[in-house]
Amino acid sequence: MSGRCITFTGGFSRLRAAFLIAGTAIGAGELGLPMALSKAGYVPAFFGTLLVYLCMLASGMLTTKLFLNSHAEDLPSLFRSHLGKCWAGVFNCSYFALAFCLLVAYWSGLFSLLGGTKLALAVLGIFAGILFMGLGGKFLFVTQMNTLLTAALVAVFCALIVYGFTHGNQPIAGHQSWKHLPCGLPVILCSFGYHQVIPIVCKQLGSNKRVIFSTLILGTILPLLFALSVFTLGFHLFSPEELALAAKRGIPMFALLRDSAISKPLVCLGRCFSLLAIGTSLLGISLAMRGAINDLLRGKNRFRMKEMLVLLPFPIAMLNPGLFLFVLGLCGGIFGNLIAGIIPVMPFLLADRFRFRYLLLWGIFVGIFAIEVSQIVRAAIC
Repeated sequence: MSGRCITFTGGFSRLRAAFLIAGTAIGAGELGLPMALSKAGYVPAFFGTLLVYLCMLASGMLTTKLFLNSHAEDLPSLFRSHLGKCWAGVFNCSYFALAFCLLVAYWSGLFSLLGGTKLALAVLGIFAGILFMGLGGKFLFVTQMNTLLTAALVAVFCALIVYGFTHGNQPIAGHQSWKHLPCGLPVILCSFGYHQVIPIVCKQLGSNKRVIFSTLILGTILPLLFALSVFTLGFHLFSPEELALAAKRGIPMFALLRDSAISKPLVCLGRCFSLLAIGTSLLGISLAMRGAINDLLRGKNRFRMKEMLVLLPFPIAMLNPGLFLFVLGLCGGIFGNLIAGIIPVMPFLLADRFRFRYLLLWGIFVGIFAIEVSQIVRAAIC
C-alpha cells in the first residue's frame, strides 16, 4: 500500500466504501466453495463458512483499530512499527504472492468459464485496461466502476438465486462429513479477503471508529450472503459427484453449466455472475496494489512492472486452466492467511494485557495455515 494519502474527488461515502470492501472480497473464492466443500456436505459447510467469516471480520476490526491508533500510512508500515522489519517483509512478500496467485486464479477461471481463447483474450484486454487505469492513479474512475459493477453483481446474483432455486432438483441436505471440512477452510478464507483496502477506507471515512466498524460489517455481510447462497445453490444444482469432478478438474462451479442440460438463461446468469465477481475483485486489488508497486520500484520502470503483473499470470493460466481451485487454496490458506489472519493478530498477542480470545483467533488461522501446508506436502509426495 502506498504511503501517500489517497483522495477521491467528490468524497467517499459509506456506501461506496462498503461496496469497495464487498467488491474486493467477492470474487473467485465464492466460485470455488461448492467444490471445496462438496465432500463435507451442506451443514458442515454452512458452519465452517460462518466461523471463518467471523474470524476474518474480527481480524479486520483488529487491523482497523491498530491503524486508527497509529500514525502508519499503510499496512506494511503499521506492522513494521509493531512487529519489526522482518514481519513487515513477510507481509509484503505475502501480499505480492497473493496478488499473483489471485491473478492466476482469475485467468484460469475465465478460460474455464468462457471455453475459448479468443473470447478469453478479449476479456483479458478489458480487465487489463481497467487495471492499468487503476494502477496509473485513476482512482475516481476505478471506484466508480467498482460501485457500478458491484451493483450489477448484486442484481445478477439475485436473479441467479431466484432462477437457480426454481430449476435445480438436487437435495441440499445430503451427506455430512465433518472430517472433510478442514480441507475447504483455506478456500473459505479466500472468500473473505478485504484487508488490503482497510487503509483506503480509514483515510476516507476519517477517525470515527463507530462509522468505520459499521462500514466493515456492512461491506462484509454481502460476501457472507453471497458465499452462503452460492454454495447452497451449488448443492441444489449439482450432485456431489459433479462437484467432485469439477474439483478434480480445478474449474469454477459455473463452468459446469456449459456442459450440462440446464436451461440457457441459468447458464447465462451463472457466467455473468462469475465474470462480475472476478471483475470487482480485480478492481479492488488494483487500488490496493498501485501504491505498493510504486513504493517498491521508486520511479524505476514502473509501467513495465505493472504490465508484467497483469500479463505474466495469463500464460500460466492458459497453459494449465485447471489451476483454479488449487491456487485459491494456496493463496487463501497461506498468503491470505498471513496477511489477514496470522500477522494482524500478533500485535495483540504481544500486548501487555494478554487475552485468551486473541490466542484462540490466532490459533484458528495457524490451524488453517497448517492444513494448507499439509495438503501441499501430501500432493507433492503423491
